[in-house]
Amino acid sequence: MGLIAEHLGVTRDTISRWIDRKPLPAYRVGRLLVEVPGDSRSMNGCAPAERMRMRPGEKRPRDVGPVEWLNEHQVCCLRGLANLKEDRLSAIHDLIAQISDPRLRERLSAEWANAAKEKKFGLVFEDHLPELLPLHGAKPRKGDLVCRRQEALKDVWQIQSLHAGVATCVKPSNEAHPSEPTRAAAKAVQFPVDELLVVREFGEPIFPALVPVDAVANGPLDAPWHTLIEADNYHALQLLDYLYAGQVDCIYIDPPYNTGARDWKYNNDYVDGNDGWRHSKWLSMMQRRLRLAKTLLNPADSVLICTIDEKEVHRLGLLLEQEFPEASVQMVTSVINHSGVARAKQFYRADEYLFFVFIGEASVTPTGQDMLNPPEADEDKKIILWRQLLRSGTNARREDRPRLFYPFWVDPVRKRIHSVGDYIPLGISPDSVQPPEPGLVACWPIRSDDSEGCWQISAETARKGLAEGTVKLGAYTSTRGRWSISYLRNAEKERIARGEIEVAGRDENGALILKPSATVERVKNPVTVWNQRSHNAGAGGSNVLRALLPGRKFPFPKSLYAVEDALRFFVANKPDALIVDFFAGSGTTAHAVMRLNRQDGGRRRCVLVTNNEVAADEATALAAKGLQPGHPDWEQWGICRHITFPRLKAAITGQTPAGEPIRGDYKFTDEFPMAEGFAANLAYFKLDFLDKERVSLRRAFREILPLLWLKAGAVGPRPELKRDEPEPALFAPEGSNFMVLLDETRMDVLLQALQGRAGLSHVFIVTDADESFKTLAQDVREVADKANPGLAVVQLYRDYLLNFMINQNQDRAAGSANTLGARA
Repeated sequence: MGLIAEHLGVTRDTISRWIDRKPLPAYRVGRLLVEVPGDSRSMNGCAPAERMRMRPGEKRPRDVGPVEWLNEHQVCCLRGLANLKEDRLSAIHDLIAQISDPRLRERLSAEWANAAKEKKFGLVFEDHLPELLPLHGAKPRKGDLVCRRQEALKDVWQIQSLHAGVATCVKPSNEAHPSEPTRAAAKAVQFPVDELLVVREFGEPIFPALVPVDAVANGPLDAPWHTLIEADNYHALQLLDYLYAGQVDCIYIDPPYNTGARDWKYNNDYVDGNDGWRHSKWLSMMQRRLRLAKTLLNPADSVLICTIDEKEVHRLGLLLEQEFPEASVQMVTSVINHSGVARAKQFYRADEYLFFVFIGEASVTPTGQDMLNPPEADEDKKIILWRQLLRSGTNARREDRPRLFYPFWVDPVRKRIHSVGDYIPLGISPDSVQPPEPGLVACWPIRSDDSEGCWQISAETARKGLAEGTVKLGAYTSTRGRWSISYLRNAEKERIARGEIEVAGRDENGALILKPSATVERVKNPVTVWNQRSHNAGAGGSNVLRALLPGRKFPFPKSLYAVEDALRFFVANKPDALIVDFFAGSGTTAHAVMRLNRQDGGRRRCVLVTNNEVAADEATALAAKGLQPGHPDWEQWGICRHITFPRLKAAITGQTPAGEPIRGDYKFTDEFPMAEGFAANLAYFKLDFLDKERVSLRRAFREILPLLWLKAGAVGPRPELKRDEPEPALFAPEGSNFMVLLDETRMDVLLQALQGRAGLSHVFIVTDADESFKTLAQDVREVADKANPGLAVVQLYRDYLLNFMINQNQDRAAGSANTLGARA
């Protein structure tokens, strides 16, 4: 790359910028403005042109990128780079081939080969401006980035000073705040403080806190609690990375489908069908979240499940292949509406798609259904256990397997196999073989075209099977005058050994009498097309939600049973699985997890994340009333507070928000009245952000307690430190599975408390000294390990907020964990 840059007379960074820039800009050559071919966007809608003459005083077209001085040779190379952007990678090789100096040509070829290895050429999309986070509850202060509440979120200002309720603001510099890359110089302006909204950009450190909002306790007190977090999912994922990095068994997400129907926001603006960049905005949004989600998944055995429809299915597939190169990705088609959803002048859409990303040793756990046929079809279908012994397909002729050409001697009167003969060499006619006893008839492996074939097993194996009862005489075909032979394959023998098939006895000829076990479901591998009545989005989604929340509406909820089936394939054998959904929507995933736990007594735990956005039409109506986001009358209509939490509370308690018993029954796998509810617990938090400078050193312990409870597994009631209660040297609430040593000089108090204490999963020690922590951790293990196997001893820094600092830089999303606390 460096040699190419040197040959063009530019820096290596410039070459990288030329390749990365999307779209490639226009460039000035002498007095000419050159638009590089390959840019899919024309200038202000004009036809692409290689050269556009600039008249004195003429303004540069709005869509044209920064103008740079280039010579004709550099422009020629830029054309090659533009072609490269369109995936015609051969263009750069053709350009290099035009260099007359052979030594230079060879060196450039080698340099480009190395650059191509370093540079990823795959899914290409516009890398949009970083997303901004509005902090509706934060009070503006000097130095804060703000926007005006009634204007675009990305129109960012920085407060220079505050006086008498008025903020003096300037445009921040590009280097410090990259969300506005082309800010023009502007004089200071003044805005009323009440009109300003504090925002945070990527790269600005954020100190999160989980503020308890509500809870539902309807299960055993020592059971793990499901968790609902009201938050922007990007920052919530960063927090979850500290709490559960590498521990999640399954992530199930149902992201916005990007249909153009204003169903999601980018930088606080709804993305609709008129947005020419909606696909790349969606990919930018998804890529950042998938990179964080990857850090949560257990690298040894976990799965990511992502649903989508036809609008983004192909782009999502490429993105998943790009972000999870070490994983296996498979797509399933699922019928969710047999009537179909209208598509003007097109086929009606009856399905959607599920991508399964298999991490490590993850595999599908077979169930009793193939997912293609309805369950009742499987129940009525006769289970074929006995197979034809006559070989078919490849290697099925006598000459292919000559030692498998031998006779079964059949007693036609008693209709039983008398014995098994020996194979005869090629060239010997079966007619020349005499029966061992008079009256016996030979049954040779003769194919339907009367040619000589072969059996599936050897004569010796056949004799053994005859004695075991796993080989028997089949039907007699009078038109052909032949008997057939049946046998049990090794697969069926293994199912007998596992108890899936019961041996009811033997018939009069000694053959086994078999029947499917009444206590073990038939095991079948699911296929990649699902067609289940239970997956209907109307009956299993909208109707279920309507029963739980009468009078409340939510667009396109997932079928509860469809989510349940998808999860079961991967967590059926993991009764303590941790499941995460960071596009939680109406909360279907947690509802499905509760159903799975009820079916097998599992203790699976679900963590849900959703924002509290209101629908586009509702936002318009609220704004017309003079309300703004952050106001209680606005927030009460948000998805988390109006749909997600009320739905889960209703599911757990069996009562609607009005206190009435829920009408109707759950269907399919586990049928019972919805009014029975679930023996489950749910904690509801809102992600808030603390200002490190506003919180005194070591005065945030109360705020981080919910985080420690979650990190320790969210087991049992969440302990609290009352507002007027001073920080103790040791925080060890009765019945909790974790302890916190806040004063390392009181190690004797911790060791004494550990004596005879069982059921602990975590001990947190507050200390800034890493070496001291190692010694303290060893002391803890010597006392507590035996009664608490697997005990985790975790270091917390004295400045508590630093343990949970997130959003430090944009590379954070690339996947590297940034945990300041250590674990010994």
